Amino acid sequence: MTLHIDDEILASWKALNNPGSGTGWQAVPVTSPGDCRIMAARHFPENDEALLISFNLESQPSSTQLPEGKGFRVEKIRDERLGKGLTWIGLIRLKSGSLEIFLTMVRDVLTMVGKKSGMPPATLFSAFIGRIRAWQEFMSKPRAALGPEAEVGLFGELIFLKQLTDSGLSTFNAVESWYGPLDGLQDFMLGHGAVEVKATLAEKGFPAKIHSLEQLDDSVVQPIFLGAVRLSRNPSGWTLSELIGVIRELMSQDRQALSEFDNRLLRAGYLDSHSEHYIRQFSVAEIRILLVGGELPRMTPGTVPAGIRSARYEIDIDQSASDEVPVAEMYRQLGII
Repeated sequence: MTLHIDDEILASWKALNNPGSGTGWQAVPVTSPGDCRIMAARHFPENDEALLISFNLESQPSSTQLPEGKGFRVEKIRDERLGKGLTWIGLIRLKSGSLEIFLTMVRDVLTMVGKKSGMPPATLFSAFIGRIRAWQEFMSKPRAALGPEAEVGLFGELIFLKQLTDSGLSTFNAVESWYGPLDGLQDFMLGHGAVEVKATLAEKGFPAKIHSLEQLDDSVVQPIFLGAVRLSRNPSGWTLSELIGVIRELMSQDRQALSEFDNRLLRAGYLDSHSEHYIRQFSVAEIRILLVGGELPRMTPGTVPAGIRSARYEIDIDQSASDEVPVAEMYRQLGII
């Protein structure tokens, strides 16, 4: 999606900015990146900026299907002047919402619509709603670029995700297993177990922050594996944005997987528009997989003194006497091969 689309939408909103326009919708067509009809619009008398997108659906979506987020709302539009037989969905900026962030969301949604051109209308509408829900989640969090620690953490999770696909797991199943952005206790839910991924740039030792007593508790979910990803700064390595591009290319033949991958990236706090912030290049120095239990140092609800209800702590994975587990053995214990 090039910047001239932003300019076209902004110019259209400016041209429609007429407080004396009465009531209802005023809209003008803008360049569509795909099969949908797109209009830049304002609703009067509120004079709210909006993007209207048409879907040729056989049945009308209910209002409960339409999400609402901070700074914007989503509405089903009924206005015959916009065209009969089409379902129009409006993304409408609230007065309290940032115009810059709203325009970023609009750009992102149009990019998604363009990438999924040719999908059946109902499938495209479902992908559209999924993208809006991802934005809803994203806009409930701080909207700055990821900090250095979060950048390394996300890079590690994505390296593990790529390893899953490289080792034969389908792209869709790999993405579906990625629960880190969904605030899961562990980063990946695979088979009847889980994998928690930790990443570090440390050359000596492997510090890993454990965010709760439950994160390494295998009394509820079993088995749990710890994926330890050691990274190094390397001018020939990937930036975070480049790694995301590599994974998107791997998923290019599975639109459903790619759509869900992009949704989870948003929930993880990653925006393509922030890509210029991620300039550090990383390569993978090593990946180790350890079975949680035995010699792995950890704190769980069943091992701390009575009265301790929660805790965050840090371990050094290199101080663990746990043996490394091959990927094939991890899969076998998880029950996915």
